[in-house]
Amino acid sequence: MPEVSLKELDARVRKQFGNARTAVERGNFEYCVEICSSLLIENPGCLEIRELLRQAQQSVFTKRGRGWFQRLRAKVEASLIVMYGKPYLKKDASLAMSYGERALTRDPLHEGALSLVAAGAEALDFHETAVFCLKKICDSETKDLALMQRYCEALIRVGETNQAVAIAEQLKRLKPDSSLIQELVKSASVAHSINKGKWAEEEQDFRSKLKDEELAENLELQNRLVQDAQGARMRARELVDDIHKDPQNLDLYKQLVKAYLYADDYREALVWLDKAALLPQAESDIALKQLRSEIMIKATELEINKLHSESSPASEERIQELEAKLDVLKLEESRKMVEQFPNDYAQRLNFGELLLAAGKVDEAIKEFQVAQRGTSLKQRSCVMLGRSFSKKRLYDLALEQFDKAIAEAQGMDDFKKDVLYSSAQCCESLGKQEEAIRRYKLIYANDISFRDVASKIDGFYSDPA
Repeated sequence: MPEVSLKELDARVRKQFGNARTAVERGNFEYCVEICSSLLIENPGCLEIRELLRQAQQSVFTKRGRGWFQRLRAKVEASLIVMYGKPYLKKDASLAMSYGERALTRDPLHEGALSLVAAGAEALDFHETAVFCLKKICDSETKDLALMQRYCEALIRVGETNQAVAIAEQLKRLKPDSSLIQELVKSASVAHSINKGKWAEEEQDFRSKLKDEELAENLELQNRLVQDAQGARMRARELVDDIHKDPQNLDLYKQLVKAYLYADDYREALVWLDKAALLPQAESDIALKQLRSEIMIKATELEINKLHSESSPASEERIQELEAKLDVLKLEESRKMVEQFPNDYAQRLNFGELLLAAGKVDEAIKEFQVAQRGTSLKQRSCVMLGRSFSKKRLYDLALEQFDKAIAEAQGMDDFKKDVLYSSAQCCESLGKQEEAIRRYKLIYANDISFRDVASKIDGFYSDPA
């Protein structure tokens, strides 16, 4: 059963969809949920209806009470509905999807409900719908590797091979010994190569690959890389028109902000970012919050780069002032992200590194200790903890952290050599000269030119004592 676009459905359905969209624009999200839920029973393969429904579900959820009890109750109710819906996956996949949507009306980010809708979509070959649902889960930093694997496989099926390769590589970092994941990495890479090859054929131009010339023009315009400010501004004007037609579509706002970023128009980017932040669904959108930090930091970096092209005492003074401001800005923006998303361990690690660079060692140690909870970040967190303890001259504690990182390092790459060198310095500070030389020798045996290990080894053997 193939997926269908809205324009392929009959006029009655399109009219009802228009009513649902109008309801969203007027803030009547409950009515939109009612209409779209009904339409999906007859048309489960229409992704546009499902996207509008999800938008309305999120808005209804946001309008409700935000206390812990209300959220717990919503989660429990959603879980019960999912439990009832799962048995229908084999008998009636579209009905199972309906149960999933009912659960999502209670809690739009419920992993089990999103997974159920995606599973029903996969059974019916609605691959775009499966990607849509699984993306919601994986964007929320899920720890479920099986769901991430399904997401990767779905991306391959719809030809989103760039993203598929990225997810596969992430899985490989999280579980490097899994043969299944290694096979998935290969599949994603092969699919990406084939996809690139298809679009690189010289015998056919871009338009001839698409059945509809009008569709070709739209896709060419929307998906081309914005290579200059003029192209970015043109795309921005189109997105503004799209937003006026669909003012509740958060993705359009994010695309518009990015277009202004490409054009280096940070003022307009911030204006539209502020408008996006007023949407109900913006509250839980991590990417939107990260865009604000990116805009402010890039605006400052752009000014610094422009001043570097000038040669005057005034510009040099201004550069120093802006660089100091940039350090503070990065630190404060990172602090906000950590406060907003305390369980995002990558943000914790980044914040800790900025704190350490700013000389706030104790605060940095706290962040690195929390960041260690992230499996893929543990090695890097150990190294940064070691550096922090070294700054406080707690060399025994630093050495313990460096050794943890060394034990997990594979091969003698630059990372391992760097950590070995730092651990050897700790040994020297602790008066363990023999152990320090043993570590320097490990580096020397693999790379004689690394820093000053050659002179350290020569000095050790030439010392008559």
